[in-house]
Amino acid sequence: MAAAMSVSSRELAHPALAQPLQLITLDNGNDLTATLSTLGAGIWSVTQLDESGIAAELVLNYQDPAQWAVNPYYFGVTIGRVANRIAAAAFELDGKQVKLAANEGANQLHGGPEGLGSRFWQYRTEQQADSVAVIFSCQSADGDQGYPGNVVLEVCYRLNRDNELSIDYYATTDKLTPLSLTNHCYWNLAAKPGADVLGHTLWLNAGHTLEVNQQLVPNGNLLAVAGTAFDFQQAKTIGRDIAQLTNGYDHFFVLNNINKQQPQLAAVLTDPGSGRVMDILTTEAGMQFYSGNFLDGSLNGADGLPLSKFAGLCLETHAYPNAVNLPQFPSILITPAQAYRQRTIYRFYTQRIS
Repeated sequence: MAAAMSVSSRELAHPALAQPLQLITLDNGNDLTATLSTLGAGIWSVTQLDESGIAAELVLNYQDPAQWAVNPYYFGVTIGRVANRIAAAAFELDGKQVKLAANEGANQLHGGPEGLGSRFWQYRTEQQADSVAVIFSCQSADGDQGYPGNVVLEVCYRLNRDNELSIDYYATTDKLTPLSLTNHCYWNLAAKPGADVLGHTLWLNAGHTLEVNQQLVPNGNLLAVAGTAFDFQQAKTIGRDIAQLTNGYDHFFVLNNINKQQPQLAAVLTDPGSGRVMDILTTEAGMQFYSGNFLDGSLNGADGLPLSKFAGLCLETHAYPNAVNLPQFPSILITPAQAYRQRTIYRFYTQRIS
């Protein structure tokens, strides 16, 4: 008989945090748990029981909870209002220049210095016969980080018995404004202290990447991946071609078979050593693949070891970066008449090791 599904919560207080954060754990009764945090509506932990009954941690976290007050690596949090980079922290809207808060040189990264990932969100939980969920909500005021419009947001994490963790994003606005949300979780399916992700294999359903400048901001050009280091159309190890790049992967992959109504399979990440596999399905136009290039070992992870380069990777599903400045890219503007919706699903399973 399957174990019961459950939702539990605990509080974490630390002098560095503006207020205690709440950690809500979803347990699907089938060896998978997801712990979510009210700080940044973020993923704190995802564990999967291995064959010996030990909970393997699949995401990166900080050893020192004080690091969550600044979260220099954006671990696990909901990113917004606009994910990724906006050139010169500015764009034109209805013939007027909108100036945003810059936080990566002259550009804006991940919604600005006080983006949605740095906020404390409200939450409620939900338990159904075949799933458990936590729904986070917050409001972003007109002018927040420079963005127009009052925006009301909800992010729902739901875990079902089939080992699927879904994230549903929903938002409304009272003014025309850009919005592109994502989650910035760092995955490492090896779940071994000190292991990097270079031996993971990755398949991406993407035939193009976006060309970027030296500041990693898209310039509007699409590049075919065939025959390049960016070609993951046949699964390969992340480390195979990474030396061809200056500092690893930090690029947006344009997905094939986009369907805004029904999530499509976009990526398959596998750790050959453990046999763990994670599928990612999404309604989004693309995915930022970031190989943890800026993890520099200055901070320790939850296992007490330095968070070094390539210790984890991000697969961030969202709309085209810098779309507000590039009219050839699909628009990310939302209106009072049309709400924002996005769905991404992470599906976990284990392959037999021969």
